[in-house]
Amino acid sequence: MTHNNITTFIGITFPSEWIWSKYEQQCIDSIQQQVKIKYSTSNNLIINLTWFGPQFNNHPGWKQYTDLVSNNCTFDNLFIVSTVDPAMINPDQIEQIVNSLGNPRLFKIGNFDTEYHFNFFAPILKDLFNQYTEEEVVLVDPKWIYINYNRKPREHRVGLVKKLYERKLDQYGLITLGKPNVIYDNDLDNHLYLSLGEDPTDYVDYGHWYHGEDEFGIPHDVLSLHKMDHWQHHFLNIIGATEFNVWDDIFISETQFKPIIGLRPFVINGNVRTYKWLTDRGFKTFNQWFPGIDLEDSDSVHESICQVIERLGQMSNKQLTLMYQDMLPDLRHNKKLFFEFAEEERHRVNYIL
Repeated sequence: MTHNNITTFIGITFPSEWIWSKYEQQCIDSIQQQVKIKYSTSNNLIINLTWFGPQFNNHPGWKQYTDLVSNNCTFDNLFIVSTVDPAMINPDQIEQIVNSLGNPRLFKIGNFDTEYHFNFFAPILKDLFNQYTEEEVVLVDPKWIYINYNRKPREHRVGLVKKLYERKLDQYGLITLGKPNVIYDNDLDNHLYLSLGEDPTDYVDYGHWYHGEDEFGIPHDVLSLHKMDHWQHHFLNIIGATEFNVWDDIFISETQFKPIIGLRPFVINGNVRTYKWLTDRGFKTFNQWFPGIDLEDSDSVHESICQVIERLGQMSNKQLTLMYQDMLPDLRHNKKLFFEFAEEERHRVNYIL
Protein backbone atom coordinates (compact mmCIF):
# COMPACT_ATOMS: atom_id res chain seq x y z
CA MET A 1 0.00 0.00 0.00
CA THR A 2 1.29 3.47 -0.87
CA HIS A 3 0.10 6.73 0.64
CA ASN A 4 -1.03 9.28 -1.92
CA ASN A 5 0.83 12.58 -1.66
CA ILE A 6 0.56 12.98 2.11
CA THR A 7 2.96 13.54 4.96
CA THR A 8 2.66 11.07 7.84
CA PHE A 9 4.12 11.70 11.29
CA ILE A 10 4.83 9.00 13.87
CA GLY A 11 6.51 9.10 17.25
CA ILE A 12 6.01 10.94 20.50
CA THR A 13 7.34 14.11 22.08
CA PHE A 14 8.29 14.89 25.65
CA PRO A 15 5.40 15.40 28.12
CA SER A 16 3.95 18.89 28.00
CA GLU A 17 5.11 19.78 31.54
CA TRP A 18 8.76 19.12 30.67
CA ILE A 19 11.03 21.96 29.69
CA TRP A 20 11.93 20.35 26.37
CA SER A 21 8.35 19.82 25.20
CA LYS A 22 7.55 23.26 23.82
CA TYR A 23 10.81 23.51 21.89
CA GLU A 24 10.67 19.95 20.59
CA GLN A 25 7.14 20.53 19.32
CA GLN A 26 8.22 23.75 17.64
CA CYS A 27 10.97 21.85 15.81
CA ILE A 28 8.59 19.09 14.75
CA ASP A 29 5.93 21.56 13.57
CA SER A 30 8.48 23.51 11.55
CA ILE A 31 9.94 20.42 9.90
CA GLN A 32 6.46 19.10 9.07
CA GLN A 33 5.56 22.38 7.38
CA GLN A 34 8.79 22.42 5.41
CA VAL A 35 8.28 18.83 4.24
CA LYS A 36 4.68 19.49 3.21
CA ILE A 37 5.73 22.52 1.16
CA LYS A 38 8.95 21.24 -0.43
CA TYR A 39 7.83 17.65 -1.02
CA SER A 40 4.14 18.30 -1.63
CA THR A 41 3.91 15.75 -4.45
CA SER A 42 5.67 12.96 -2.55
CA ASN A 43 4.70 10.36 0.02
CA ASN A 44 6.59 11.42 3.13
CA LEU A 45 7.13 9.88 6.55
CA ILE A 46 8.52 11.84 9.50
CA ILE A 47 9.70 9.86 12.53
CA ASN A 48 10.48 11.67 15.77
CA LEU A 49 13.22 9.66 17.49
CA THR A 50 12.38 10.61 21.09
CA TRP A 51 12.15 7.24 22.86
CA PHE A 52 11.90 5.51 19.48
CA GLY A 53 13.30 2.05 18.88
CA PRO A 54 12.56 -1.63 19.49
CA GLN A 55 13.63 -1.22 23.13
CA PHE A 56 10.78 1.28 23.66
CA ASN A 57 7.88 -1.07 23.04
CA ASN A 58 5.95 0.66 25.85
CA HIS A 59 5.83 3.83 23.75
CA PRO A 60 3.51 4.16 20.74
CA GLY A 61 6.13 5.31 18.24
CA TRP A 62 7.65 1.91 17.53
CA LYS A 63 4.21 0.27 17.25
CA GLN A 64 3.13 2.95 14.79
CA TYR A 65 6.17 2.06 12.68
CA THR A 66 5.57 -1.71 12.82
CA ASP A 67 1.93 -1.13 11.87
CA LEU A 68 3.09 0.73 8.77
CA VAL A 69 5.36 -2.17 7.85
CA SER A 70 2.56 -4.69 8.48
CA ASN A 71 0.32 -2.74 6.10
CA ASN A 72 3.08 -2.70 3.43
CA CYS A 73 3.23 1.10 3.46
CA THR A 74 5.98 2.61 1.37
CA PHE A 75 7.25 6.18 1.11
CA ASP A 76 9.27 8.37 -1.21
CA ASN A 77 11.02 10.29 1.57
CA LEU A 78 11.83 9.39 5.16
CA PHE A 79 12.76 12.15 7.62
CA ILE A 80 14.14 10.95 10.96
CA VAL A 81 14.43 13.75 13.52
CA SER A 82 16.63 13.71 16.63
CA THR A 83 16.26 16.69 18.96
CA VAL A 84 16.55 16.29 22.74
CA ASP A 85 18.52 13.03 22.81
CA PRO A 86 21.00 11.28 20.56
CA ALA A 87 19.33 8.83 18.20
CA MET A 88 18.58 5.66 20.15
CA ILE A 89 18.67 3.51 17.03
CA ASN A 90 21.96 2.54 15.41
CA PRO A 91 22.94 2.80 11.72
CA ASP A 92 22.06 -0.85 11.04
CA GLN A 93 18.58 -0.33 12.50
CA ILE A 94 18.13 2.81 10.42
CA GLU A 95 19.06 0.85 7.30
CA GLN A 96 16.54 -1.85 8.20
CA ILE A 97 13.83 0.78 8.70
CA VAL A 98 14.60 2.29 5.30
CA ASN A 99 14.48 -1.12 3.63
CA SER A 100 11.18 -2.00 5.32
CA LEU A 101 9.51 1.17 4.01
CA GLY A 102 10.34 0.72 0.33
CA ASN A 103 13.79 2.32 0.36
CA PRO A 104 12.72 5.98 0.54
CA ARG A 105 15.23 8.80 0.29
CA LEU A 106 16.58 9.30 3.81
CA PHE A 107 16.99 12.66 5.57
CA LYS A 108 18.72 12.55 8.97
CA ILE A 109 17.83 15.77 10.78
CA GLY A 110 19.06 17.19 14.10
CA ASN A 111 21.70 15.28 16.04
CA PHE A 112 23.38 13.72 13.03
CA ASP A 113 26.57 14.53 11.18
CA THR A 114 24.71 15.59 8.06
CA GLU A 115 23.92 18.81 6.23
CA TYR A 116 20.64 18.79 8.17
CA HIS A 117 22.30 19.09 11.56
CA PHE A 118 21.00 21.66 14.03
CA ASN A 119 21.57 22.21 17.73
CA PHE A 120 18.43 21.87 19.81
CA PHE A 121 19.76 23.22 23.12
CA ALA A 122 21.36 26.57 22.32
CA PRO A 123 18.09 28.49 21.70
CA ILE A 124 16.57 27.09 24.89
CA LEU A 125 19.55 28.17 26.97
CA LYS A 126 19.51 31.60 25.36
CA ASP A 127 15.85 31.98 26.34
CA LEU A 128 15.79 30.38 29.78
CA PHE A 129 19.27 30.05 31.26
CA ASN A 130 19.87 31.95 34.47
CA GLN A 131 21.46 35.31 33.66
CA TYR A 132 24.78 36.19 35.25
CA THR A 133 26.96 39.27 35.20
CA GLU A 134 30.63 38.81 34.47
CA GLU A 135 31.41 39.72 38.06
CA GLU A 136 29.28 36.81 39.24
CA VAL A 137 31.02 34.14 37.16
CA VAL A 138 34.60 35.31 36.73
CA LEU A 139 37.23 33.28 38.61
CA VAL A 140 37.83 34.43 42.18
CA ASP A 141 40.46 32.74 44.36
CA PRO A 142 40.80 29.29 42.71
CA LYS A 143 40.07 26.95 45.61
CA TRP A 144 39.58 24.08 43.19
CA ILE A 145 41.47 23.32 40.02
CA TYR A 146 38.46 21.73 38.41
CA ILE A 147 34.79 20.82 38.63
CA ASN A 148 33.44 17.63 37.06
CA TYR A 149 29.66 17.43 37.32
CA ASN A 150 28.07 14.10 36.34
CA ARG A 151 24.46 13.08 36.82
CA LYS A 152 23.73 9.91 34.88
CA PRO A 153 26.56 7.42 35.62
CA ARG A 154 27.49 6.70 32.02
CA GLU A 155 30.42 4.35 31.53
CA HIS A 156 32.91 7.00 30.42
CA ARG A 157 31.93 9.29 33.31
CA VAL A 158 32.40 6.50 35.84
CA GLY A 159 35.69 5.59 34.17
CA LEU A 160 37.11 9.09 34.52
CA VAL A 161 35.96 9.47 38.13
CA LYS A 162 37.61 6.15 39.03
CA LYS A 163 40.83 7.29 37.37
CA LEU A 164 40.75 10.61 39.23
CA TYR A 165 40.54 8.74 42.52
CA GLU A 166 43.20 6.21 41.53
CA ARG A 167 45.58 9.08 40.71
CA LYS A 168 44.57 10.93 43.90
CA LEU A 169 43.41 13.85 41.78
CA ASP A 170 40.10 14.11 43.59
CA GLN A 171 41.89 16.34 46.09
CA TYR A 172 42.09 19.08 43.45
CA GLY A 173 38.45 19.34 42.48
CA LEU A 174 34.74 18.92 43.00
CA ILE A 175 33.13 15.79 41.57
CA THR A 176 29.55 14.61 41.39
CA LEU A 177 28.34 11.26 40.08
CA GLY A 178 24.83 9.86 40.10
CA LYS A 179 23.88 6.61 41.79
CA PRO A 180 24.97 3.41 40.00
CA ASN A 181 22.61 2.33 37.25
CA VAL A 182 23.23 -0.69 35.00
CA ILE A 183 21.34 0.96 32.14
CA TYR A 184 24.22 3.41 31.76
CA ASP A 185 27.15 1.46 33.18
CA ASN A 186 27.24 -2.33 33.43
CA ASP A 187 30.13 -2.32 35.92
CA LEU A 188 28.53 -4.19 38.81
CA ASP A 189 31.53 -3.35 40.99
CA ASN A 190 30.79 0.37 40.71
CA HIS A 191 29.34 1.62 43.99
CA LEU A 192 30.27 5.27 43.52
CA TYR A 193 27.75 7.94 44.37
CA LEU A 194 29.20 11.40 44.79
CA SER A 195 27.05 14.32 45.87
CA LEU A 196 27.87 17.80 47.09
CA GLY A 197 24.77 17.75 49.26
CA GLU A 198 22.77 19.59 46.64
CA ASP A 199 19.17 20.41 47.20
CA PRO A 200 16.88 21.12 44.24
CA THR A 201 16.04 24.52 45.72
CA ASP A 202 19.68 25.51 45.20
CA TYR A 203 19.07 25.61 41.46
CA VAL A 204 16.79 27.19 38.89
CA ASP A 205 13.28 25.76 39.14
CA TYR A 206 12.16 24.67 35.69
CA GLY A 207 9.60 21.96 36.02
CA HIS A 208 8.81 18.37 36.72
CA TRP A 209 12.21 17.17 37.96
CA TYR A 210 11.66 18.83 41.31
CA HIS A 211 8.70 16.62 42.14
CA GLY A 212 9.95 13.61 44.07
CA GLU A 213 13.33 11.96 44.49
CA ASP A 214 15.64 11.94 41.50
CA GLU A 215 16.67 8.38 40.65
CA PHE A 216 20.32 9.41 40.36
CA GLY A 217 20.40 11.49 43.53
CA ILE A 218 21.69 14.52 41.62
CA PRO A 219 19.43 17.47 40.73
CA HIS A 220 18.72 17.55 37.00
CA ASP A 221 19.72 21.15 36.54
CA VAL A 222 20.12 22.44 33.00
CA LEU A 223 19.44 26.15 33.42
CA SER A 224 22.09 27.37 35.83
CA LEU A 225 25.77 27.09 36.71
CA HIS A 226 24.84 25.33 39.97
CA LYS A 227 25.95 26.84 43.27
CA MET A 228 27.90 30.00 42.65
CA ASP A 229 30.22 29.57 45.63
CA HIS A 230 31.47 26.49 43.77
CA TRP A 231 31.47 27.98 40.28
CA GLN A 232 33.32 31.18 41.15
CA HIS A 233 36.21 29.34 42.76
CA HIS A 234 37.08 26.69 40.15
CA PHE A 235 39.49 27.12 37.26
CA LEU A 236 38.77 24.31 34.78
CA ASN A 237 35.47 22.72 33.79
CA ILE A 238 35.63 19.03 32.89
CA ILE A 239 32.61 18.45 30.69
CA GLY A 240 30.88 15.12 31.32
CA ALA A 241 29.46 14.74 27.82
CA THR A 242 26.59 12.41 26.92
CA GLU A 243 28.34 10.64 24.04
CA PHE A 244 31.89 9.32 24.15
CA ASN A 245 32.70 7.15 21.13
CA VAL A 246 34.45 8.93 18.30
CA TRP A 247 32.31 7.11 15.71
CA ASP A 248 29.06 8.45 17.17
CA ASP A 249 27.31 11.46 15.68
CA ILE A 250 28.16 14.71 17.43
CA PHE A 251 25.75 15.51 20.25
CA ILE A 252 26.03 18.90 21.94
CA SER A 253 23.83 19.61 24.96
CA GLU A 254 23.80 22.09 27.82
CA THR A 255 26.88 20.41 29.34
CA GLN A 256 29.14 21.80 26.60
CA PHE A 257 27.58 25.25 26.74
CA LYS A 258 27.70 25.82 30.51
CA PRO A 259 31.45 26.60 30.70
CA ILE A 260 31.06 28.84 27.67
CA ILE A 261 28.26 30.81 29.32
CA GLY A 262 30.13 30.72 32.64
CA LEU A 263 33.51 31.95 31.31
CA ARG A 264 35.54 28.80 31.97
CA PRO A 265 38.18 26.93 30.03
CA PHE A 266 37.15 23.32 29.51
CA VAL A 267 38.24 19.86 28.53
CA ILE A 268 35.81 17.22 27.34
CA ASN A 269 35.20 13.74 28.70
CA GLY A 270 33.36 12.74 25.57
CA ASN A 271 33.59 12.46 21.80
CA VAL A 272 36.88 14.18 20.96
CA ARG A 273 35.48 15.35 17.61
CA THR A 274 33.51 17.87 19.66
CA TYR A 275 36.58 20.11 19.84
CA LYS A 276 36.60 20.46 16.04
CA TRP A 277 32.82 20.92 15.97
CA LEU A 278 33.26 23.90 18.29
CA THR A 279 36.21 25.45 16.45
CA ASP A 280 34.45 25.00 13.09
CA ARG A 281 31.73 27.26 14.49
CA GLY A 282 34.17 29.87 15.74
CA PHE A 283 34.46 28.88 19.40
CA LYS A 284 37.83 28.87 21.11
CA THR A 285 39.10 25.71 22.78
CA PHE A 286 41.92 25.56 25.31
CA ASN A 287 43.94 22.49 24.42
CA GLN A 288 46.85 24.63 23.23
CA TRP A 289 47.37 25.77 26.82
CA PHE A 290 48.57 22.27 27.66
CA PRO A 291 51.35 21.52 25.15
CA GLY A 292 52.45 17.91 24.96
CA ILE A 293 49.04 16.62 26.10
CA ASP A 294 46.85 15.36 23.25
CA LEU A 295 43.29 15.90 24.43
CA GLU A 296 41.96 14.96 20.99
CA ASP A 297 43.35 11.42 21.01
CA SER A 298 40.26 9.23 21.36
CA ASP A 299 42.32 6.40 22.87
CA SER A 300 43.62 8.44 25.82
CA VAL A 301 40.85 10.84 26.85
CA HIS A 302 40.92 10.02 30.57
CA GLU A 303 44.71 9.85 30.73
CA SER A 304 45.03 13.22 29.00
CA ILE A 305 42.55 14.89 31.35
CA CYS A 306 44.46 13.52 34.33
CA GLN A 307 47.69 14.91 32.91
CA VAL A 308 46.10 18.34 32.58
CA ILE A 309 45.00 18.26 36.24
CA GLU A 310 48.44 17.10 37.36
CA ARG A 311 50.07 19.95 35.47
CA LEU A 312 47.66 22.51 36.90
CA GLY A 313 48.17 21.01 40.35
CA GLN A 314 51.79 22.10 40.23
CA MET A 315 50.78 25.72 39.81
CA SER A 316 50.16 28.24 42.56
CA ASN A 317 46.88 30.11 42.94
CA LYS A 318 48.60 33.20 41.58
CA GLN A 319 49.78 31.33 38.50
CA LEU A 320 46.31 29.90 37.89
CA THR A 321 44.80 33.36 38.24
CA LEU A 322 47.29 34.83 35.77
CA MET A 323 46.60 32.02 33.29
CA TYR A 324 42.88 32.67 33.64
CA GLN A 325 43.41 36.38 32.99
CA ASP A 326 45.32 35.47 29.83
CA MET A 327 42.41 33.26 28.75
CA LEU A 328 39.73 35.88 29.41
CA PRO A 329 39.66 37.35 25.87
CA ASP A 330 38.88 33.90 24.47
CA LEU A 331 36.37 33.20 27.24
CA ARG A 332 34.55 36.45 26.55
CA HIS A 333 34.63 35.70 22.83
CA ASN A 334 33.00 32.31 23.46
CA LYS A 335 30.23 33.73 25.59
CA LYS A 336 29.40 36.46 23.08
CA LEU A 337 29.49 33.98 20.21
CA PHE A 338 27.20 31.55 22.03
CA PHE A 339 24.27 33.96 22.02
CA GLU A 340 24.82 34.71 18.33
CA PHE A 341 25.09 30.99 17.58
CA ALA A 342 21.86 30.28 19.49
CA GLU A 343 19.91 32.67 17.27
CA GLU A 344 21.49 31.20 14.15
CA GLU A 345 20.41 27.71 15.23
CA ARG A 346 16.87 28.90 15.94
CA HIS A 347 16.76 30.27 12.40
CA ARG A 348 18.48 27.21 10.97
CA VAL A 349 15.88 24.70 12.15
CA ASN A 350 13.14 26.76 10.52
CA TYR A 351 14.92 26.56 7.16
CA ILE A 352 16.63 23.19 7.54
CA LEU A 353 15.22 21.83 4.27
